[in-house]
Amino acid sequence: MSKYKKKINHCAVFKQRTKNDDNDELSNSMIMRARKTGQLNLSSRGLFTVPSRVWTINELTEDELKELNFELDYDETEQRWWEQEPLKILNLSCNSLTTIDAQIDNLNNLTELDLHSNLLQKLPKEIGNLTKMITLDLSHNKLEEIPTQFYRLLELHNLNLKSNLLKELDTGITDLIMLSHLDLSHNNLIELPIGIGYLVRLIFLDVSHNSLKNLPPDIMSMRALQKLIASYNELKELPSLNELRKVEIIMLQNNKLTIFPDLSGCVALKELHLSENNIVDINMLHLEEVRQLKVLILRNNNIKAIPEGIIQFINLEYLDLSNNNISLIPVCIGIMPNLKKFSIEENNIQNVRADIIRCGTSRILKHLQQSVDIANINVNDSMLSNTSTIAYPNKYMMKNTRMLSLAGHNLTELPIEVLEDANTAGVTLIDLSRNQMHELHEMFSVITTVTDLKLTSNNLTHLPEWIGEKYKHLQALDLSKNHLLSLPSTIGLLKYLRNIDISFNRFTELPEHIYEISSLETLVINDNMVTNIDVPSLKKLKKLAVLNLANNNIDNVPAELGTLTNIRSLMLSGNCFKNPRQAILAKSTEEILAYLRNRIPQ
Repeated sequence: MSKYKKKINHCAVFKQRTKNDDNDELSNSMIMRARKTGQLNLSSRGLFTVPSRVWTINELTEDELKELNFELDYDETEQRWWEQEPLKILNLSCNSLTTIDAQIDNLNNLTELDLHSNLLQKLPKEIGNLTKMITLDLSHNKLEEIPTQFYRLLELHNLNLKSNLLKELDTGITDLIMLSHLDLSHNNLIELPIGIGYLVRLIFLDVSHNSLKNLPPDIMSMRALQKLIASYNELKELPSLNELRKVEIIMLQNNKLTIFPDLSGCVALKELHLSENNIVDINMLHLEEVRQLKVLILRNNNIKAIPEGIIQFINLEYLDLSNNNISLIPVCIGIMPNLKKFSIEENNIQNVRADIIRCGTSRILKHLQQSVDIANINVNDSMLSNTSTIAYPNKYMMKNTRMLSLAGHNLTELPIEVLEDANTAGVTLIDLSRNQMHELHEMFSVITTVTDLKLTSNNLTHLPEWIGEKYKHLQALDLSKNHLLSLPSTIGLLKYLRNIDISFNRFTELPEHIYEISSLETLVINDNMVTNIDVPSLKKLKKLAVLNLANNNIDNVPAELGTLTNIRSLMLSGNCFKNPRQAILAKSTEEILAYLRNRIPQ
């Protein structure tokens, strides 16, 4: 190994590289290995020219012919000259090659050729004779043009021309119909040839960092395309992309777009990058049928409003609208179930304070959730079906939003058809706030996909026993402002329930079966008639972080409550106990708990 290292190090920078130096890089052992495996790696050898024997690597020299042993038995393990593997994979990357010899057409069995990171200014026309080529990497060279013979490589699947000096492409590229990956990024292209849409097998196309002013309309014919990158160009408008039904990622940032692109049929789209453009509005019609979107980046545009229809993107995890002209954040943002990052800084927001925005995503969403009123969310009138005086959302609307929202309609019950449609649509949120419901009828049990149930401000006196058995996926339950005295025993079966709000009811104690919900993180029971705090039972709730017991009839706060160190927010004000004093209650939760721990008898 030391001898090998010495051989490649002697050519470095202390003398001018010669052809003999390049030839010496190809040792006899490498030739023998290449004949055996069909692969030759000459990457990072400091080559200025390709060693001559590469072009005739499978031909025997006179010396090799003299040494041939024609008396070898068939079972002997020595290599037999007639059992060579033709060269199929050749790696010449990361050298200083300026030309490729015309003899390259001797290697007519090549399927993979790597020439990236050299100094090539042109290609020999003979490269078009390598008709078995499948993968060709010519990236990071100085190519200004491609010979027309190149387009005979009809078996080519992967072509990388990134970081060259190409100004135009011949229409011959449309003959490479087997291409699945094409990288033309970081060149000087001002247009793509008409007919590029014939490359119908493309699943990856990168034309970023060029000077393109438009994309050809036939790009919509690339119906196998999964990733389209056209960022950092001069695109002012785009053809409709609504036929790209398999595309998952579209990157169009840093262009000159003024109109939101038409992606209405892109049903598989997961990421859309449109930052650094001149887009003025988000056209929801251009996003029709787009239901899988997870990332939407629109920072540094001229957008004036966030459409309330954005709530249809129930899978959205990252929404960036920073540095636009937005003045209002619709409250529906607060109930988007999977939103993890929401960037809205550098706008002139009027309905959310600047200090809340500076606190980041979680604080913004919490603020919106506190003021959310789903009944005020505007829905498209064309998506509503009027079966009575109440406009009930139909199954298509519910399928799009995953919501059954009928807040503030003074309802006492719902038609079974609406509930069956909700189940078919797979709704995860039911909001029946501010109605006149006296009970949750058993017909509601047909909806088994519910994760969030809002029943605040009704006339409920009890909950049915089936709720714990049918709503097994429930994560949030709001029963505030009703007339409840107790909860059903099956409430303890809700193993995914994280938040429960039973404030403004008639509870005299915490319902015992709540202590069985090991996943519970938030328990809100303020403004009831609770008289005591059962600390041993509360200790069962290992994940409990928020406990609101304000405005009850608690006359004693046990010191042992201070041992519940997992609690991050504790509210006790408005009760009739004398200790802790009001001055203590005004302090942070951590200080209140520390005060209580210090009162535990030693």
